[in-house]
Amino acid sequence: MADNFAYAGIDIGGTNIKYGLVDPKGRIIHKEQRPTMVEKGAEPLMHLVTNIAESLLFQAAEEELEVRWLGVGTPGAVDSNSGVVVGPSPNIGGWQGMKIREILQDRINMPVYVDNDVNCVGLAESRFGAAVGYPSAVCLAIGTGIGGAILFDGKLWRGATHTAGEIGHVVIDPEGPKCGCGNNGCLEAICSSSAILTRTRKKLKGGLTTVFADVLDGDIENLNVKKLFAAVRKGDEVAREVINETAELLGIGLAGVVNLLNPHIVVIGGGIADGGGGFIEAVTAEIRKRAFDTAVESLRIAKAALGNDAGFIGAGILGDDK
Repeated sequence: MADNFAYAGIDIGGTNIKYGLVDPKGRIIHKEQRPTMVEKGAEPLMHLVTNIAESLLFQAAEEELEVRWLGVGTPGAVDSNSGVVVGPSPNIGGWQGMKIREILQDRINMPVYVDNDVNCVGLAESRFGAAVGYPSAVCLAIGTGIGGAILFDGKLWRGATHTAGEIGHVVIDPEGPKCGCGNNGCLEAICSSSAILTRTRKKLKGGLTTVFADVLDGDIENLNVKKLFAAVRKGDEVAREVINETAELLGIGLAGVVNLLNPHIVVIGGGIADGGGGFIEAVTAEIRKRAFDTAVESLRIAKAALGNDAGFIGAGILGDDK
């Protein structure tokens, strides 16, 4: 590749759109983010993505970087051949059917590759992050929702109809809370960041503990994932109970995935994984307890290495996966 070559990627999230330029070794040259503003609807969101694409390519031109294609990661199942969102995206209303590739290519006159956002995260972790060197990997991203990616020999396994890896919609409790997909008791409905915070609020309904009162400045409205883990580190029993429950339930779901796919590594990312508090270790213990001994004897379970940048890094390298 030319010395001035750069990957350009956009990661559409439920809260923010992250985008940037990356060199061939995965080092970030430039990055920014903007609010997604999903409440305005699908068409305004697509207009915003188009404007971001143009600004990103302008930034590359300003820095005299050669960009050969643009990559985009988006929630929902994506036909990576056509660049159309073919599956529902519960957190972005009206997004199913959006012709992302066609719309962007018409505007920027450059090849565009589109895939599921967590597929992009998995691709980045396999190429530059925690899964480098592993022949097979399952990557999990825990945030507003829960998504997964499956990779064999560094290549994404997308499935027969582009929906492989939807780990968040594995049902582990048929009587559990309603999920955005319509089912009850999906991993996403129980272990996503929003589900965890809902469970914490229920446990604190009778009043804040001393630790939570301190961490939240006396107001439950200040609760977020970072504050929850802050309470864990300060020894709060309610916070610890929530994290332990979440780790157990996530471990139950992932044990089934490990038995099914027998991967070399499972990579867990997102705000919950970044919180610390022994969460990854607790999930690991539950998987090892429940999965076949032969399935876990050489299994590694690791925290994602690339953080919030993984989505746009992986989107940028989508063209290499073709």
